[in-house]
Amino acid sequence: MRQLNQLSVVEKLQHTGFIILVCFGLLCAELYLFVTHTGLDGKTGVTLKDIQLSYAGNPDGSKLQTVLPTMLTNAGVPKSEWPKDKAMIDHWIAGGRTQAEYDTQIKPFVAQHCLMCHSVAMSQQLHNPPLVTYDDLKAVTNVDTGMSYTTMFMTGMVHLTMLGVIFWLAAYLFVRTRVNNQIKAIAVITPFIAMMLDFSGWFLTKQNPNFAWFVLIGGGLSCPIAALELVVSFFDMWVGIPGFLQQKLVAEARK
Repeated sequence: MRQLNQLSVVEKLQHTGFIILVCFGLLCAELYLFVTHTGLDGKTGVTLKDIQLSYAGNPDGSKLQTVLPTMLTNAGVPKSEWPKDKAMIDHWIAGGRTQAEYDTQIKPFVAQHCLMCHSVAMSQQLHNPPLVTYDDLKAVTNVDTGMSYTTMFMTGMVHLTMLGVIFWLAAYLFVRTRVNNQIKAIAVITPFIAMMLDFSGWFLTKQNPNFAWFVLIGGGLSCPIAALELVVSFFDMWVGIPGFLQQKLVAEARK
């Protein structure tokens, strides 16, 4: 099997196009997860509490109340307005979620700030619950039990299949670099292990929030390591890599 630096220009261009697109795709995946998980606990960034709320839920509140900070952030609502908006939602839920209050206060608020991601069409694309009607909104004001098992299995089917293929292709290119074999072995297997740690963490966290570390660590290693493999492959293919990465291969060649 030829190394990447030995390929023809046409072959290098083929792999380069793949590397660029997939790296941007992995970046978008990480940003999407950041946007959908950040702020659930009212703080900036993705925290352990955010992961716990996403998968285990919040027994003290509804799904709508849990994700409201994220929704307000995505809608660009100034933080100075958050207490007023939260109080309005809390009052409606505590007051029995009446149709009259929904029509006069809640519906205009949802139309202005939420339908950009929770219309029927966008919900089908993003797998978010639609918030178009009174019944739609009422459905997400029950006690928050976190992500459903059905959603986790469906999301897992898509993620594990797609990312499994991407990780395999990234590893296939990476093993053709001049990086020493010990680094290769660690790098190529890490995304697969991390992804399984992440996926199993969803179910474990739903049962026990303390397992949220699995999701945080698995998600933080899988896509970034695969992207790093692709970046190294790109540079070794066109430019070369630092000598310390090749030391063991050079030593073996001299023997």
